[in-house]
Amino acid sequence: MKKAILVCGLLAFGLVSCASQKYEHARAHEIKEAPVGVRQQKARNIVLMIGDGMGAEHVWTAWLCNKGKLNITALPVTGFSITTSASHTITDSAAGGTAIACGCKAINGQLGLTPEGNAVDSLAVHMRRAGKATGIVVTKSVTDATPAAFYAHVESRHDTPAIAKALVESGFDVVAGGGEGDFSEKQKEMLARNCKLLELAAPGECEPAGKRGDWLPQTVAKALRVLEKDADGFFLMVEGSKIDIAAHANDLPEAVREVLDFDRAVGVVLEWMKLHPDTLLVVTADHQTGGLSLLGGKKEEGKADAHFSTYRHSGVAVPVYAAGCGAAAFTGVRENTQLAPEILRAAQVNPRAVQ
Repeated sequence: MKKAILVCGLLAFGLVSCASQKYEHARAHEIKEAPVGVRQQKARNIVLMIGDGMGAEHVWTAWLCNKGKLNITALPVTGFSITTSASHTITDSAAGGTAIACGCKAINGQLGLTPEGNAVDSLAVHMRRAGKATGIVVTKSVTDATPAAFYAHVESRHDTPAIAKALVESGFDVVAGGGEGDFSEKQKEMLARNCKLLELAAPGECEPAGKRGDWLPQTVAKALRVLEKDADGFFLMVEGSKIDIAAHANDLPEAVREVLDFDRAVGVVLEWMKLHPDTLLVVTADHQTGGLSLLGGKKEEGKADAHFSTYRHSGVAVPVYAAGCGAAAFTGVRENTQLAPEILRAAQVNPRAVQ
């Protein structure tokens, strides 16, 4: 059994060799004092934040390490999302992302397609047809599975040339993340010409949280400043992509750093929402990674005792958190395909009326 004990200043990571190492815990942060409540009015703006691989266990481990404070857990509405795909009990990010983005179950590995192979429009497409600005901010490549589910229709998540072409043609106003090496020079010129904010921050994935500093929260803040100028509002998808990478590696310290970085980005959105109350914020995950179990800890000391049971995804339902306009709909236990219809309903966007 793989086991890790995370302490503010010390990490004991027990493998077969029982080797230990010192670890300087990621800096803690304060949550925003006045999280946005629940409103019934139309959501002019939508911010959908996806922690890739972020199960409830990851959230509460980070909560302990941040001494019992997270922006995520301060959101007033909570629920759970069932993550099974059309082909497997345990989804991958392509099918999980498609379910969230498009409101339909998909086959593992496929993007933006029904199980029958038909292309299905995403939230971003519906919002853009309704006149709203759209954007994506991620910490892996912008062509990776989760963001690609919002604009691509391909049978393989690994068909990077087709995915890159789809992004260039997508009409997004904001594109930020890694993946510069996935585009030709001409494609990058087209993106720069079409986007109001383009930031390809790395040739491949962005650096891990411990090395990239405040890139994610700062870029989310920039994206909000750009998108808020649209008179009809906007749709922004933010992915904390590398929670999944750390959990696949069973790297508890890095997983916590990634969740805390993602949580700081949630805090940026909550602060922005104070001046823009006509907004819906939804925070969720595409699946859980690593089979993490939280065994104990001391929040007063920022300590957590947890272990991973697999290097792969697990099949447990993942949490959903919400605040703002229409947030009350995101409670209870539902299929992940129900997120998109509820978001469209909150924005009063009828997909059939904007075809």
